[in-house]
Parts: sequence; C-alpha cells; structure tokens
Amino acid sequence: MNDQAMVKLLSCLGLARRSGELLIGQDSIKFKRASQEGLLVVFAEAGSSFYRSCRRGSDRGDFVVVEPPGLSVENLSAAVGSRKVKVVALPLRSGLAQRILQLLAEGGESDE
Repeated sequence: MNDQAMVKLLSCLGLARRSGELLIGQDSIKFKRASQEGLLVVFAEAGSSFYRSCRRGSDRGDFVVVEPPGLSVENLSAAVGSRKVKVVALPLRSGLAQRILQLLAEGGESDE
C-alpha cells in the first residue's frame, strides 16, 4: 500500500472513531459480533487466535477481514487515539467502511 493510500486509510479510521462507529479491540468486536451485523475488521497484526476466528467468520460472510500491508500497531494506535491497538472494526453498512474497502482495492490488498 502506498503512503498516500495509507494516510487516507488512517484518516478514515480516525473519522470512524470520532463518529462513534469504530470498535477498538477484540473484546468490543466480539461483543458486536453477537448482533450478527456485518463488520469490516482491520488487523495491524495477524497470527492471533482472534485473527483466525475472524477469518472463519469471513468465510461465512459475517466479516470482511483485512490486513493492509504496511499498517503497524503504532500507526493504527495513533490514528484511533489509543495505545497498542491491534484490531479495529466498523459496520459494513458504514460509508467509511466502504471507502476503506475502495482504498484497499485501489492501493492495497484485502483478504476477502
């Protein structure tokens, strides 16, 4: 993912945080998951059991799981104004989620 696309991605995540749409951390996402609402789940780090669980959910269509190349825990944390954030999510119905998916399609990769 190029630098310009990364800046736009981080900006979208910051806007989602300020609008109250962003879920931060796996506990928040697990809680929201029970509502059966489709989520865009953005990981800064893969390899955790939660990542694997979300990937299984994406196979069922509950989630769209992405791990943008070059997205670090530090960048994600700074964008959302918190510390050591490894995963965030927002509802797929959100315009910001659709914008993030568009950015990834244009300048990055997603694991849909």
